Amino acid sequence: MKKGENAIKHKNRTRGKTASRQLFEEAEEFFKKTYPNRRTCNTYADSYRKYIRFCREQFGCTTKDECAQHIGEYSAHLQKSGYSASTIHTYLAAVCVYHGVDMREIEKPKRHSYDYKRGRSNNGRVKRSDNDCANPKYERTVSFQSAVGIRRAELLRLTGDDFVVDESGYPCVRVKRGKGGKMQLQRILPENVELVKSFFAQEPKKGRLFLPEELVNKINYHALRAKNAKDAYAYYNEKLIGENGEAYRKQLTDEILRRWNKYCIDEKTGSPKPINRARLTGTYKLRGGCRETAIEKGLPTEYDCLALMAVSVFHLSHWRLDVTVASYMTA
Repeated sequence: MKKGENAIKHKNRTRGKTASRQLFEEAEEFFKKTYPNRRTCNTYADSYRKYIRFCREQFGCTTKDECAQHIGEYSAHLQKSGYSASTIHTYLAAVCVYHGVDMREIEKPKRHSYDYKRGRSNNGRVKRSDNDCANPKYERTVSFQSAVGIRRAELLRLTGDDFVVDESGYPCVRVKRGKGGKMQLQRILPENVELVKSFFAQEPKKGRLFLPEELVNKINYHALRAKNAKDAYAYYNEKLIGENGEAYRKQLTDEILRRWNKYCIDEKTGSPKPINRARLTGTYKLRGGCRETAIEKGLPTEYDCLALMAVSVFHLSHWRLDVTVASYMTA
């Protein structure tokens, strides 16, 4: 073999994968099959990559079975490194799912709703610059978000055909692909309908409502979403305590059940999933640190469950009262 041919053969030789790379690719393939939503898949894959690095550096692990033995040590490592309880849960979730381990078996710090930091700037929790709110360049997104209250990425994907009417006849903004890749309908409060409608009237059906450069800023869109949620709660609560409160309570309950029966379907049976009707009655009382946070901020410590659920279902698409309170009403 000539010298030149040998050089070409050496150059084209396939480089073997490292143990870390092999471990990551196997895990990544698992997450792709388990979580079709790209964002969720990427979050889990990135979290597991950190675990591989820990296992390789601390214990020299080269196989999946070897890595499975050190989840407890990893939890202790994350706590010692100063990560928040929420972040630790996120990192451990990927590891436990991949190795088929129940997270309840792993010692870890308990998460508290009053420790949630998204969108909060009080008491030095999180400092964010919202000076862009006063910039005319972003005036359209600010006014729209104040009236609608969706996520930044969802704003970018809106098109001219996303102003629709829901199953009960209310004007809504349709989010074709929201959190978790699911479609959601965002109800609009009566006083904001004409404003929101005007945005869609300006665009062709397939035209984007907002250009990417309109959303590249430091505006705290989550804070605007939280304010919208508070406004929605005030709207529903006022109607529930009004002169026709009892009649409206039945009407609002029927509307929530109608939304549930249409979209919360069991894939196996094709029928609506059972709903816990207890979440639609009574008073939601804040407790512990969440209550302390509310008192400190001068916010209510009790909420009407039905009004709260209406906010969660029609304006946040969460279906969870605890998340609605912790991340929005006390934010």
